Amino acid sequence: MSVFEVSCFKSIYYGFFSLMFYSFSTQGVAQETQIDESKKTVNEQTSEDNKTVEHIVIISSEKRDVNIQDVPMAVSAFSSEDLNDFGIFGMKSLQNAVPGLVFNNTGSIAQPYLRGIGTRLALNGLESSIAIYSDDRYLSRATSSIFDFADVERVEVLKGPQGTLYGRNATGGAIRVITRDVSESLEGKLSVGVGNYSSYNLSGTVSGPLSDSLLGRFSVLTKQRAGYADNLSPLGVAEFDDQDFQAYRTKLRWQGDILSAQLTLDYWRRHDLSGIDIVDLSPPGLNLGIALGGISGQYRDEVASALPSKEKAKEFSGQLVLEVEFDSADFTSISTFTDLEHSLLIDADGTSANTLDVLSSPDIVDEYSQEFQIISNNVGPWEWIIGVNYFNSAVDFDLVLDVGIGSHISSGLQKVKTTAWALYGQSTRQINERWAVTLGGRWSDEKKQVSQVASVDAFTLTAGLPFQDHSSWSDFTPKATLEYKLPDTLFYLTYAEGFKSGGYNYPAKGNNVLEPETLKMLELGMKGDFLDNRLRLNMSLYVYDYADLQVSRNSGGDPPVVTTENAADAEVIGFDADIVWRITDRFSLTTGVNLLDTEYKEYDASAKVFSPPTAGMTDIPYDASGQSLLRAPDWSYFLTAVYEFSWNAASLPLVISYARNDDYLFDFIVDPLSARLRQQEYGILTARFSYIAPDGDWQIAIWGNNLTDEEYYDDISGNPSGIRGSWGEPPTYGIEVSYSF
Repeated sequence: MSVFEVSCFKSIYYGFFSLMFYSFSTQGVAQETQIDESKKTVNEQTSEDNKTVEHIVIISSEKRDVNIQDVPMAVSAFSSEDLNDFGIFGMKSLQNAVPGLVFNNTGSIAQPYLRGIGTRLALNGLESSIAIYSDDRYLSRATSSIFDFADVERVEVLKGPQGTLYGRNATGGAIRVITRDVSESLEGKLSVGVGNYSSYNLSGTVSGPLSDSLLGRFSVLTKQRAGYADNLSPLGVAEFDDQDFQAYRTKLRWQGDILSAQLTLDYWRRHDLSGIDIVDLSPPGLNLGIALGGISGQYRDEVASALPSKEKAKEFSGQLVLEVEFDSADFTSISTFTDLEHSLLIDADGTSANTLDVLSSPDIVDEYSQEFQIISNNVGPWEWIIGVNYFNSAVDFDLVLDVGIGSHISSGLQKVKTTAWALYGQSTRQINERWAVTLGGRWSDEKKQVSQVASVDAFTLTAGLPFQDHSSWSDFTPKATLEYKLPDTLFYLTYAEGFKSGGYNYPAKGNNVLEPETLKMLELGMKGDFLDNRLRLNMSLYVYDYADLQVSRNSGGDPPVVTTENAADAEVIGFDADIVWRITDRFSLTTGVNLLDTEYKEYDASAKVFSPPTAGMTDIPYDASGQSLLRAPDWSYFLTAVYEFSWNAASLPLVISYARNDDYLFDFIVDPLSARLRQQEYGILTARFSYIAPDGDWQIAIWGNNLTDEEYYDDISGNPSGIRGSWGEPPTYGIEVSYSF
């Protein structure tokens, strides 16, 4: 840690505790009051002068609806209005408003990292360390985790291990996308937008009563866009990083006297090369594909690839929620299913040569989960929840590679079946008007069965097939929180643990079985409203002790695939701050910052290096002890300014946002020739200017993203062919018209 970074952390440390002392001294003598009821409503202001921070977000991170300021946890939450204003159209753009979140992707495979915790490539037999949910449905596959938002009520980013209530694979946190609920009266919205790259989008929603006891909501979204990059090679498709996406949702809710039932059905499909605009980043003459006569794109708007077709993916899913109300508790049953089919395509060498192209057979996923919860509903000093969860998954996956030898090769068709059980409970006891304590825990038990057979679509290199194996793991993840409340400030101290299941690599044969990774966290936090509720300040200091990390790297084997191993232990020290300041009735500022100091305590790793004049990369042993965690920027922040003009009773809000990330490593750099494995520091500027009619029915918005034309990468990787990278989005802009009724 540099002298500058030490100084920064010392300043934050003393500032944090100075503010705590200020809060105690100014509020401790105030008359104690019950929680302000105005904090329990959405979009309700706390004073008539319109200069206070709006209490806009009610979250359900603890399985019940609570104002975000009353939750002893570091959470970033965004209403649907926030998502539009900040230019957040989908999962990947969340990183522009959540400091500490890095959301990379390899093609269509999501790679979210939160506070330095994440998983590089969650292929068959593995899952991400950040749990992602659509309502109450867990999205286990990385392919399902990159999607655009359609008819969304809010998004919650829960920071730190969520092992008690969200269980397995929430080591680093959880992201929850909450869709809009049915409405008791007829309402709807229609939006149409166009933009550069021949893009257009159309979305529509209608909701209301279907009978005296049945309510319904129906929504649709379609997005089309030409490719960001033209293909210089006549061997492949003409454009890359285009978009062809459709999503449909149906919600039906039946309400009885004490029993209610809600059914949600979702379907989405895509047929494009979104996120796949890969180019060579190797030093001149050292990419194997170039050495064999291939070419590569030199600029962001061009690629050179022989990929012959586009990716296809589709998913059909459902959720059935049954709720029964009793006098002192509510019973909830949550049933979900997922049916996913996906064909993975990646030009892994970034050239027109067929040295390392991924042409996967369909990734087929069938999942089912069942959860029962009993949640207290009485008003009093004691709140509690107990539950049981069952999860079952069956995945078929075959990674087919074109390596330019006249036929396709594979490590074999691999099937993984996962069966997981969990029992959990959490209780909060209000000791008095100021002090409260929360205790919780989750016992998890998981079994994975793997089988590997010869591929039906390619020549199988793995010998000794068929192969079968099974493993099981169990763990207990506790949580304890101590709260201290003043009239407008909450202080909390939390100890929590997270658990990520063990698993298998692809291919399973020849690789060691992965053991679970665990994370222990101690977090000290404060949430407060100051200056007559015009200033909101939420802060947290946290320390992670991270054991048995599941770290991915290129194997360099035959065929060359990515392997994951229990590599090391690590430590993380960090600081989060979120600030909202309502300066005037028209002008407000929102900002957030994350500072990280990360370190592998002990890690016998490997690193990719070039060996000139031979093209391509090889592996060498590398002691990564003392190195920073990969994809963990030392600092990141965002700043959003909102000014609301008015004209003839209409509202004209102008929103300008800027997000910046420090540099970070995609992989270890051990010689100057591998310097491109680092993401350079970059910033993204977005803006949105809207006209909102006096009655609020009509809206017209002009928007722009990456307005400073910043060049950055969504992914960079070293492999046997060389270094390749995938560009981030170029400047985009457009206009959107919507009508609500």
